[in-house]
Amino acid sequence: MSTESHPRQKVAIVTDSAIGLGPALSTRLRSGGGFVSISLPLMVGDQIFTEEDDPSLKERLVIASAEGRRMTTSRPSPGAFAAAYESLASEGYEHIVSIHLSSELSGTVDAARASARGAKASVSVIDSRTVAMAQGMAVVAALDVARSGGSPAEVEAAAGEAARCARLLFYVPTLDALARSGRIPKSLAMVGQMFQIQPIATVQKGRLKYVERPRQEAAAVKRLGELVVADARQALAEDEASRGEDGRVVVAIQDFYGSALANRLADLVTLELGSRAIVVRSEVPPVLAIHAGLGPVSAVCEPAGLVPELSSTSS
Repeated sequence: MSTESHPRQKVAIVTDSAIGLGPALSTRLRSGGGFVSISLPLMVGDQIFTEEDDPSLKERLVIASAEGRRMTTSRPSPGAFAAAYESLASEGYEHIVSIHLSSELSGTVDAARASARGAKASVSVIDSRTVAMAQGMAVVAALDVARSGGSPAEVEAAAGEAARCARLLFYVPTLDALARSGRIPKSLAMVGQMFQIQPIATVQKGRLKYVERPRQEAAAVKRLGELVVADARQALAEDEASRGEDGRVVVAIQDFYGSALANRLADLVTLELGSRAIVVRSEVPPVLAIHAGLGPVSAVCEPAGLVPELSSTSS
């Protein structure tokens, strides 16, 4: 009886700009083929912009924020997904794993599913239930398995495990932008301003959740550092449990005009964990900065064995 195995499907990855990979890493991932990131539209007043079409978008958002203009985000059109799926199918990819930010925060997953039904290649749409580089870790893990010849099920499993293991924390220096975008009640922002609350938050089960609400910037910054180091140690312990002495942790730090705090976090992680910590830097993507305002900083800790593509990346 023949034991010849079935040929592996060629698998591609699609994601969205809510991950904020940064130019260098994005270029590196695209260079291997089978990877597309779709820009999420942003609205400033009644004008629509995307990062892809407007290189000066970051500066535009800063000016709009200073002017107090209304800013919001929108899901990509089904046509944007259809074009991406069509392009990958024409390149010979038989299956596409499409990984997106939490459906609790955006309708992007719904747009992807609508387009998946008419795609020439088979498409699996994954709701990462998270955002920023926590979502990015899922994307990087999936892409590595796909390029290693993994099956669609193996690629999906890698994405799911990386998303579950990613520990996300972010610091928002003011609640004003969250209130303007409707993410929190305006009354809560007023109370926050009154008591100088500097929240530390995460995304849990797809939704924004406050971890702690320190008062005063100094206390918040100190506490954020403690929490990030604790998360990094836990992720390192998990990696050591699976890989022994080779265990390491990837710590992805993102900021939007909050580089002083981001630098401080990076230095602290390196001081505490030395070469066992791989620090990756990029910006908080504009589609998230719209809701968080100026100065937000996020940190994501992930066992390095789950994201080998990042294990050789440092800042």
